[in-house]
This record gives sequence, structure tokens and C-alpha cells, in this order.
Amino acid sequence: MRKLLLILVFVVSSFGIDWAGKVDWAMSYSQAKNISKKTGKPIFVDLALSHCPPCKWTSEHIYTDEKIASYINKNFIPILFIVDEQKVPQEVAQYFSGYTPSFIILKNGKQITQFSFDREFLKNKRKFIDYLKKGIK
Repeated sequence: MRKLLLILVFVVSSFGIDWAGKVDWAMSYSQAKNISKKTGKPIFVDLALSHCPPCKWTSEHIYTDEKIASYINKNFIPILFIVDEQKVPQEVAQYFSGYTPSFIILKNGKQITQFSFDREFLKNKRKFIDYLKKGIK
């Protein structure tokens, strides 16, 4: 009975996260590519794991920050992959380091920049925006 309760708590906590925050995520990679081609904006990819504490922290504190979400929405076509629940397209997977959270910025299918940080780094939201800026130069 105790094991069942622990499993239930884990499952509920995994689904209880609002991964989106205030970011307008694309619904699929093909949609992100099409919009990117039309607008000329690079694609911002977040690769996360459902059980990764820094990934959850990013969703709860970075993507809910009005300034960061607005910057992402204005300058990128964002897409989020929960890599242990979704198939990541090869065009993205080839740049994935295996560390989560990983952030990749792509333009015309090519990597512009990639960064991965732990929660301590992510607490400095200014640095997060500085890394995003590298992707639109």
C-alpha cells in the first residue's frame, strides 16, 4: 500500500507542473520550423526531463517571469521537449548533450548556440537572457 501511495504521489507531482509558464510554445517541431521559415526567427529548444528538479525550476521560475517569457516570445519560436515522454526529432537530438535542462537555439536547422545550467545559474535571470541574446546576433 505504501509503494502504491508513493507511486501515485510521484505521478501526480510529475503532471502537476505547468511546463508552459507564459511562453507561447510551438505544438510540434514541424510547426516551429514552418513559423521560423516564415518569420526568420530562430527556434529556441528546451530539452527537459519530467523528473529533473532544475527543469521543473526553470518552468516554475524562468518561464513564468514576464520579462523572460516576453523576450522568448518576441525573438524566438520556442518548443519544449520532455525527452523521457516525447520523441525528439533527429535534427534537434544531434545537438542534445544528455544534460537537462538543455537549451538549443537553431536557425535553418543548424545550431547557433547551446547552453545547460543547474538551478544556481538559472537563478540569475539576467545571465539567462544574455545567453538567449547570443542566439539572435
